[in-house]
Amino acid sequence: MKKRIILIWIIGIILFVISVSYLIRLSQRDDDFFLEESTEEVEEPSETTSSSTAQNAKPQVILENFGEDWLNFSTTAERNQQVEKYMTDDAIETNQLDTDSEEEQESRGTIKTITQDIEQPQRYLLLGEETTQGETKEVLLEVVLTDEPSPKVNQFEFSYTE
Repeated sequence: MKKRIILIWIIGIILFVISVSYLIRLSQRDDDFFLEESTEEVEEPSETTSSSTAQNAKPQVILENFGEDWLNFSTTAERNQQVEKYMTDDAIETNQLDTDSEEEQESRGTIKTITQDIEQPQRYLLLGEETTQGETKEVLLEVVLTDEPSPKVNQFEFSYTE
């Protein structure tokens, strides 16, 4: 019985040594045996990918700037003048930003979050905070951009959240 156990141990050690030496030999080969079947070609980013990323980043910048200009102003006329450069003529007319109003109402704020609608990719929600007359409120801007290479705000709605 002892001889049988010793013989099994010796066979196990020999098989272990053979396995380790075989793996060492494989690892020293020039061609990589283990990765040969699973090798996939990795595509380098092309110029079209880079330009599409730049186009996707552009709405983000426009939305951030529009939101910051909407929330930071000294007078209503100043705010309207600041945001007109981001808007289409129809949006300016619809939201009555072309009317002259010199209402003194200083506001300071920041945009905290920008989210994009999955079903309507040109629609965005901007969530921020605004401080007017010492009172801080959360604001929500719902913005729809045009589908142009240089997008502009086509429509928007502004509301306070509770």
